[in-house]
Amino acid sequence: MGKFILRRAAQAILVILVATLLIFLATFALGDPFASTGEKAVPPAIAAANRAKYGMDHSLPVQYLTYLGNMVRGDFGIDFNQNRPVSELLAATIPNTVKLAVAAILLDVLIGVGAGVIAAVKRYSFWDVLVTVTSTLAIGVPAFVIGILLVANVSGWGPFPPVPRSFTVQVNWLNELILPAFTLAVIDAAFIARLMRGSMLEVLRADFIRTARAKGLPERTVITKHAMRNSLIPVVTYIGISLGVLFGGAIITETIFQYNGVGYLLSRSIVQSNAPVIIAIVVFSVVVYVLLSLVVDILYAYLDPRIRLS
Repeated sequence: MGKFILRRAAQAILVILVATLLIFLATFALGDPFASTGEKAVPPAIAAANRAKYGMDHSLPVQYLTYLGNMVRGDFGIDFNQNRPVSELLAATIPNTVKLAVAAILLDVLIGVGAGVIAAVKRYSFWDVLVTVTSTLAIGVPAFVIGILLVANVSGWGPFPPVPRSFTVQVNWLNELILPAFTLAVIDAAFIARLMRGSMLEVLRADFIRTARAKGLPERTVITKHAMRNSLIPVVTYIGISLGVLFGGAIITETIFQYNGVGYLLSRSIVQSNAPVIIAIVVFSVVVYVLLSLVVDILYAYLDPRIRLS
């Protein structure tokens, strides 16, 4: 198991290095952020001073190596618009996105795994049809449509705060999370329910399940102790991928709800062509995604030992 973890960790570091290089090159290809465009005429002297200030007067390899070295130390540069360290902006938004991602993934697991198990155990029943139809409908509706409908219908109603919320009004952080977390969870929970149902049906036909039942074990023990563990492998993989995306910032959902997270910061930075913030958020997303993939691989190997031996 130790060699397996070390091998996967080395692969993760290589992926991060290649990804940061590609992101840096892609951002460079967008052009000079200090060049005069249309009505935004920048005097040449000021443009040259800004390029020197942000190290853009060096060659591209030097810029990348400098950025890489600074990134390792947690220095992502200076925000073009507010002249603040990018690390400060990330520190203010990452905790909010983490709370949102954790809330959404908890809803995913509770709804998706529960619905998938019920549909598989009660195959072809009313509950199976209900889960299948509901999950198909949820998968077919884009997340932004669900978010917009929630904004339109529950604004100022019941226990929910007005949406989009006012930044001048303090709201309970738990209430603030409910609508965006539910919006993010709907589609993923539907995918998880479908995955769990299919995986459970396959496992329930396996020989070791028949053996467990032949031993006289209670049906609840057969389902929860034997069938569910072996059915969770594809679900764990999907949850890891989904969690990486959520930690990276669910751009559309956070923007619809004006949720002060990484995704909302990224959408504003793209509109403002704020390159240091864009690069930092995309690099952060890649690092989180790769690290979570590493954790998923380890869990995968734990659940199925054949993987680490292959």
